Amino acid sequence: MIQVKVDNILIDVKSDLTIEKYQKIQKNPIKYNDPNEVLSLYLDLPVDELKDLPRDQVKFVENYITEQIIMNDKQQVHVTFEHDGVLYGMENDWKNIKWGQWVDMEIFSQPDNINDSIHMIMSLLYRPVISQKGTEYTIEPYKSSEVIKRGEVMKQVPVKYWFGCSTFFLLISRQLVENTKNSLEVKKRLNRILKPILKRLPKFLHPKLLRDSISN
Repeated sequence: MIQVKVDNILIDVKSDLTIEKYQKIQKNPIKYNDPNEVLSLYLDLPVDELKDLPRDQVKFVENYITEQIIMNDKQQVHVTFEHDGVLYGMENDWKNIKWGQWVDMEIFSQPDNINDSIHMIMSLLYRPVISQKGTEYTIEPYKSSEVIKRGEVMKQVPVKYWFGCSTFFLLISRQLVENTKNSLEVKKRLNRILKPILKRLPKFLHPKLLRDSISN
């Protein structure tokens, strides 16, 4: 991290672009094609105030930011990372993953909305580590009630962690879509078989929808 001095005020320039700021860039690529707008976003300063900065200082910051982005573009998968004193670990128990988590992952991984949902996907993939021994770790159990709150925290996490796990996540998503497709075909066949039986049963015996996802 470096510091920029504006009107005798020191401003910290973080080495990493946050998920929230990356989402803003992706949402308005034309605006952020302007280096001044990118610098304004990075420094949390209005573009007008940037005009008061010395030219050589602005170029130094621009070069610094560009270098950090290039360094973070290696797409290294981080199975754990620390943010604000909390160690987060990637989901590592896929065999026992809850139905609600699968449903939420399917909802938030829709291609036309994936950039807006990065923080939520990260919240689904990463949870606080409760124990660790070497490379082995255990994370908190999945609770749908905590996903949205953790998603807000993930907005401030460096986007490099998303770059690293996105390829892995997209592979999981494709498998999820395939499994969901197969599951729907099975459900259709079961419905054809069960429909006549259900008509003979009282309503309180009919199967209820499983409600353990935030999508519901």
